[in-house]
Amino acid sequence: MKIYILSIFYFFFVSKIFSQKKDTLYFGIDKYYTISPTINPDLENETYPEWIKTTNEYMKRTKTNGYIFFIGDIYLTKNLKPKKVLSIKKYIENRKFYFDGKHNQIVDEKKVKDSLIDKYVIYFVNGNEFIKPLQLNYVSYYPRRDKDRNVIENKIKDTLYFKLDNEYIYQSTTDPKWYLIKGSNGNQHIFFQKEGIDRGLTINKLIDLKEFVQSQRFCSKYKKQKLNKTALADFLSNYVVYFVKVDENEFIKVNAGEVVYD
Repeated sequence: MKIYILSIFYFFFVSKIFSQKKDTLYFGIDKYYTISPTINPDLENETYPEWIKTTNEYMKRTKTNGYIFFIGDIYLTKNLKPKKVLSIKKYIENRKFYFDGKHNQIVDEKKVKDSLIDKYVIYFVNGNEFIKPLQLNYVSYYPRRDKDRNVIENKIKDTLYFKLDNEYIYQSTTDPKWYLIKGSNGNQHIFFQKEGIDRGLTINKLIDLKEFVQSQRFCSKYKKQKLNKTALADFLSNYVVYFVKVDENEFIKVNAGEVVYD
């Protein structure tokens, strides 16, 4: 009897999950913002210099650092009757999807995933055809390289100030310019490389580094706070980052890197 009742409850729970319907959004194709091999089959044959030339033109027409990339499924739906076809460019460029800050024009891919991709059923309207994305991502134009192969970063960034916490991070024995987080798994670390020192900067908010790193965004609560180093490094790459020695009024500019061994 207990097994029978449990089975009914499980069936009801699963059925309820799958019965929850998502709202549907329809977006028009924007050749400067929606890029897809489904509608532009020659994309994969572009050389890197060709891609740079093409995206330089796209960037003149967008306010953010990237574009929507999608691959449609094999079925082209017809005879749908959307009440409204939205502009994907206007939908994304409303600061709702940007990284926090006053100046950032950098779209937070996690926000796009949580508040758009995972939340709605999406179709792109191409004439009288409706393309449902099999894969849908927001892709940044950065980092990109110039003609001399030098890396170009997006300069429109806000700044994060972290209190230098010697109880949580330490300088590497391999290279004193590296700051490492204590208690990393094994001998792999997220590292912060010292780029220079400034003084007398104005701080809008001083952040506790340990609390920030151990937030749910970067640490899995199901794996004993295991740190996702890639997610943390990618997130911080969208900001100018300083470690602050408050008593000395010293600001150490750092860049977050992937992993090193110490």
